[in-house]
Amino acid sequence: MKVFDLRPAIVRGLTTRWGAQGAALPRGPALVATRLADAWLARQAARRPLPPEAPLVVSIGNLALGGTGKTPVTAQLALDLAAGGVRGAILTRGFGSSLAGPLLVHAGTRGAGDEARLLAGTLEPQGWVVMQSRRRAAGLEWLRRARGALEVILLEDGHQTAGVGRHTDIVILDAWERSPGPGGDALTPRTGPTAPFGPWRESARGAARAGIWLVEADPTGLGAPNGTQVAGFSRTFRLAGGAPPPRGPVLLLSGIARPQVFEAEVARQIVESAVATVRCADHEPYGARMLARLDRILGDTGARAVVTTAKDAVKLAPVWGSRPPLVVLELRVCWEGTPTLPDLVRERLDAVRRGEPVFS
Repeated sequence: MKVFDLRPAIVRGLTTRWGAQGAALPRGPALVATRLADAWLARQAARRPLPPEAPLVVSIGNLALGGTGKTPVTAQLALDLAAGGVRGAILTRGFGSSLAGPLLVHAGTRGAGDEARLLAGTLEPQGWVVMQSRRRAAGLEWLRRARGALEVILLEDGHQTAGVGRHTDIVILDAWERSPGPGGDALTPRTGPTAPFGPWRESARGAARAGIWLVEADPTGLGAPNGTQVAGFSRTFRLAGGAPPPRGPVLLLSGIARPQVFEAEVARQIVESAVATVRCADHEPYGARMLARLDRILGDTGARAVVTTAKDAVKLAPVWGSRPPLVVLELRVCWEGTPTLPDLVRERLDAVRRGEPVFS
């Protein structure tokens, strides 16, 4: 399968390092950069106090530079809370959008971030709102004042966010290991050099700020230090609408942090028909110049269908026109083990309802 990698060279390099040194100890200049990043982020991410009447504020983040499932985890958590009658909102930065906000986002809001629009399309039918704000503190204050009936606010990609109060941080651990202990296996986060030397935002020390660690596994028997709780999840992929695999030559197209994961999943479901893959930058806006490049690639490969991600489809569908049909590979999150992540969030929500302090 031919690869058209249209991403900047530094992005390609960082993605490659996931396999080569994704969870290796930093050395030399990389060690200095990692320690500086840790110190700066620890100060930046310090929690501000929340007023007693504030809804439960939960941050969902990670230690890596992207592509670890924050958006689908946020969406599924919100869906499960909504199914239990919880009223809530999602607050996101709107990465890639020129709109500073605060802005209430709908699925069709032009100029809003792709993840914000994707979340809005998923959560609007459940009565949840999605707010985009480059300054998350301003967005949080707007939601708290204008939406007084909210019980929960999920802060998407907020672990390193400066100056924003929250009750609980959830961190998705992208790399971790087990070590035997007297009370069962202990879980230890693993990271590596921070950018630009590696694909990490901060070292494993950043996980200590979180009250919940989320791992892609069944967490039964896994323990964590200092009262941190561990929850698990798994990912499932399917073609949108239960569509059958497209026939004839297929082009893969993605603008995400780790396109290889998407490509491997397509290969499992569409084994022989993928002739080429196009890797665009994460949050690619798909303007006129990029569409012209894609037209040339479509002509050269003779593709009769294009398989893409749900995040990309949000931006591609309005401008795609008469090009070969788009087929969307959807990612879904399933919870593993007990208690589940929604259970742990509900425990904290119950504490807030009782007027008890929640900082874990």
